[in-house]
Amino acid sequence: MLIIDRFAYTNKFSNLNPCLKVIISLLLILLSIVNSNIYVLCFMIAGNILTTIFGAGIPKKSYIKMIAAPAVYLIISIFAIIFTFGFSDIVHSENFVYLKQFRFLKFYIGLAEGSVKNGLTLGLKSLSGIASMYFLILTTPCSQQIKVMKKAKLPVVFIELYVLTYRFIAIFFEEAILIHTAQKMRFGYSNYKNSMNSLAVLIKVLFVRIMKRYKDMQSILEIKHFDGNFYTD
Repeated sequence: MLIIDRFAYTNKFSNLNPCLKVIISLLLILLSIVNSNIYVLCFMIAGNILTTIFGAGIPKKSYIKMIAAPAVYLIISIFAIIFTFGFSDIVHSENFVYLKQFRFLKFYIGLAEGSVKNGLTLGLKSLSGIASMYFLILTTPCSQQIKVMKKAKLPVVFIELYVLTYRFIAIFFEEAILIHTAQKMRFGYSNYKNSMNSLAVLIKVLFVRIMKRYKDMQSILEIKHFDGNFYTD
C-alpha cells in the first residue's frame, strides 16, 4: 500500500465527515490563492502543518520528507524570480539594486525593487496551497473523496480520470521502489557511473512494467464488466 494511502486510512481524522474535510481544504487553497498577506500565509502554513502532524497524527519525519520535495522546486523558482541577471555594458536602471558585475563577459546580477517581496509572497502562497492539499490527501481516503465528488454531481468522466490517475501514481511509486530496492541490493548505486547506469535501467524497466500493469488492469476491468462507474458504499 502506498504510504499516503496508509496514512489516509489510519489517521485520527479518517472517520470525520469527508465533505467537511474537502470543503475546508478547498477553502484554504482558495484563500492561499487570493490572499497576499505574508503573515496570514505563514499562519495558514503553520496551522496546516501542525493540524496534520499533531491533530491527524501523521509522523513528522514522513511529513517533512513529503513536503521537502516540492519545497526544493519552490526555492529554485523563487530564486529565479528574486534575482535579475544578464549581460550588459552598463547596469543602471531605476528600481534596480545593483549587486555585482563581473568584468568578464559583462555579466551582472541584481535585485529589482519589490522582487524579494513578490517572490516570498508567491512562494508562501504555493507552500500554503501544498500544505492544504496534503491535509486533504493525508486525512481523506480516495474512496471518501469519490463519495464527495459524487455528492457534488461532478461528471463521471472526471471521477474516472481522477481514480485512474490516482491508481497509476500508486503503481508508478510501487514499481519504482521495487526496482530501486533490487538495484541497491546489487550495489547498483555504489558509485557515480553505476548510479547513472542503474537510473537508465530503472527508467526503461519502469516504463515496461507500468505498461504491463496497465494492460493487466484493463483486462481485469473488462472481466468485471466495468461500466465506467466506481461504486462506493
